[in-house]
Amino acid sequence: MSRLAYLHLVSALIYVGGMVFTGGLLISSARRFRDVESTLQAIGQVIKIVHPVLLAALGLLIMTGAAMLTNLKATLGGHYFSQLFGTLGPKLLVVFILALLNTYQFFRLGLPLTRSLTEVAERPVTISQERMAAMLTLVGRLQACAWTAAVLGGVAGALGLALRY
Repeated sequence: MSRLAYLHLVSALIYVGGMVFTGGLLISSARRFRDVESTLQAIGQVIKIVHPVLLAALGLLIMTGAAMLTNLKATLGGHYFSQLFGTLGPKLLVVFILALLNTYQFFRLGLPLTRSLTEVAERPVTISQERMAAMLTLVGRLQACAWTAAVLGGVAGALGLALRY
């Protein structure tokens, strides 16, 4: 296996593992706190670390995948489209959907959640029930996005294996 393929595989494992961690472990575990503010603070603190790592892993996945595809295209020459598009087309569609989903997850859900929790941590502010409910809704959407991204990442991985063999 080439270094590029190895880097691609490691990035995929970090990405899918991080999504499973976020959707299955982090949010589920944090919801066991009796205090809603503690739940939100725990999730926000971990998301501040996890989201940048997952964003970097996804970027690395896309870049290494494009580089490997360029090499494969050069090797196959004129047969590139006919031999690969049946598998490559769906994989690229899944990767495009993943990129859109992660943009929503990281910037529309995760960023406002961590920013609002930073405000609360910096100065003691009483969070209204409406704001707390809105933040819990963001957490629910974050969990749904993480599970969806984990499944789509698995589908992209399976399609990638189909391309290689």
